Amino acid sequence: MTPRNRHLAVDDAASPAERKDALVAPVQTRAEVERLMAQLREANERLIVTAMHAQDLSEEARVEATQAKIELDDLIRQLRDANERLAASTMHAQTLAVEAKEREEAYRRLSARLLNLQDDERRRFAADLHDSMGQRLAALVMNLDLLEGAEGALDARSRQVLMESRSLAAQCVQEVRTMAYLLHPPLFEEIGLVSAVRWYVMGFMKRNGIHVAMSLDEIGRLPRPIEMALFRVVQESLTNVHRHASTSTASVRLTNTANEVVLDIQDCGHGLRDDLKKQNDPVVETFGVGIQGMRERIRQFAGTFDVEFTDKGTTVRVTVPLGTTAF
Repeated sequence: MTPRNRHLAVDDAASPAERKDALVAPVQTRAEVERLMAQLREANERLIVTAMHAQDLSEEARVEATQAKIELDDLIRQLRDANERLAASTMHAQTLAVEAKEREEAYRRLSARLLNLQDDERRRFAADLHDSMGQRLAALVMNLDLLEGAEGALDARSRQVLMESRSLAAQCVQEVRTMAYLLHPPLFEEIGLVSAVRWYVMGFMKRNGIHVAMSLDEIGRLPRPIEMALFRVVQESLTNVHRHASTSTASVRLTNTANEVVLDIQDCGHGLRDDLKKQNDPVVETFGVGIQGMRERIRQFAGTFDVEFTDKGTTVRVTVPLGTTAF
């Protein structure tokens, strides 16, 4: 039997079921392949779609990044401009501060100069009143005294006029003398601050009927500008007590240490406190030139000038460091 015949014989010998399975297997494989190919196509399509979507997202992200960069550049530019304006404003403010400080220094020097000129003018005017007007009035009183010796030759009316004239002349002498002393204390440079303050307070009590308790340490001699400034503070403060405090008592206290001189003037009245409450004005404006002048006097020597209002009265406190010089 030839090989081909043997193969046929074998095929003929196979059962019908076996021959059916042999026919079905290629069909199943083909279907499986087709299924896999379909899945592959679907996967490939999804990949393409995903790639396209990713490309779209990348483009959108690129656009957003570009826009963000533009906005960032604009913000950086604005920030740079703002920094430049800030730097310019800072330099301008510094320039204004320097100019303001220079103007303040010039104002303080001018104030000191004006106050010194005021004191010099007061001293000259006081000397003129005392030496010129006072002497003339004194001569007038002496002449009137001479006329009194001959009053027997005068009638009653003339004697009355003479007496009145002499009284008026005497009053004028006293007022001129007081005015001269108030403008500038006599022998201020020789007697010093403590004696000048004591003399002024005694005259103040006599003229105004306000009792002033004094506590004046023997502080020795100070530079003349400081002595004059402290004396003017006493003078102006007691004048304010007389004008505004509505009190019958006050006190003046002068002390010193190795480093400073302290002056306190206190009254037991209401001072200017009620006026401040009514008018609602700044303190400096309400005080006027007198208090402001005192403050400027003390500032010449790097000192402090404080005014305190309490229910018990008003206190003016001045502190002047030693070793300072006026502008």
